[in-house]
Amino acid sequence: MKPKDLKDIAISHYKKGKKAPEIANLLAKKVHRATVDRWITTYKESGSLSAKKSPGRPRSVRTKRLINFVKNRLNSKNKRKSSRKMAKDFKSSRTTMQRILKDDLSKTYYHQIPVQRLLGDDKVKRKKCCTWMRKTIKFENLKKFMFTDEKIFTVDGYFNPKNNGVWADDRSSANMNGGVFGKQKYPAKVMVALGATWNGLTEPYFFEEKKRLNTQDYLEVLTVYKSEGNRLFKSTKWNFQQDGAPIHTSNQSQNWCKNNFAFFIPKDKWPPNSPELNPLDYSIWNEISNNIDYKNVTSRNDLIKKIKKSISEIDINYLREVIGSFLRRVYSVEKNNGELIINEHS
Repeated sequence: MKPKDLKDIAISHYKKGKKAPEIANLLAKKVHRATVDRWITTYKESGSLSAKKSPGRPRSVRTKRLINFVKNRLNSKNKRKSSRKMAKDFKSSRTTMQRILKDDLSKTYYHQIPVQRLLGDDKVKRKKCCTWMRKTIKFENLKKFMFTDEKIFTVDGYFNPKNNGVWADDRSSANMNGGVFGKQKYPAKVMVALGATWNGLTEPYFFEEKKRLNTQDYLEVLTVYKSEGNRLFKSTKWNFQQDGAPIHTSNQSQNWCKNNFAFFIPKDKWPPNSPELNPLDYSIWNEISNNIDYKNVTSRNDLIKKIKKSISEIDINYLREVIGSFLRRVYSVEKNNGELIINEHS
């Protein structure tokens, strides 16, 4: 029986002249006598059992009008949607604005995510290429695929201000306890070429210091990729991927791949501006960098040693999980008409 029904029965007995103890017994002790007393008192004072008005003062800040203003702003094309900017526009405090967003509108704050900007007809090309890959590449093919990329590491490492905060009493104390990220004016750099396969990572190829990568140098890298692929797959029949960088799409590079790999994704079939489709870009490079202790890196040679060590520690099951998500990402881009994949986990 619902509480409201019990209240109505209790008051009905009270109107017939019965007392609280007797009413409690008649209700088979489903409610305490003190509760029956409270119901009777409320009825005598107000003439009903309706809930009393809230004892607090009426809202003077988080009004329905202001909440609707905020709601309409979030649904509009207006770019001023941060709590600070809306507080200024609506002449309110930032605290009030945050309460409206969180408590009244059930919103959660998300930081902007840097992503690859799509240009011109990139979306159309991305969808077309992903359709081709979906029809051409099956999951079993991934076990014979080598995904490749080149990346620059610096001795400073990667700094993300959102993940490197320090709790302290003041700025000075924070600075003394790791609140400052020191960067060199001209940090030592290392460019690395790497291949990722179902059977493991290739040995990293380190470019000479201060050397600019050109097509001729890349042909040398391709011979390393081929040698490492033959070692990892123990076969000359395996598949090759590279992105749309100019040195990859040059006629020399494309012809070399055509003559040396059983299958490779040609330049007109790899989606433009699509780092979220390369396992190295969407996961593996980050994993390698996260495993490097940059505090103990002071030179280019130190960095090379740390990169080698981090690569050697990459778990094979992690690699297979990351590579295994490739086709799911391809399907996602195709399904969403070439749009970028945001917050897609490997």
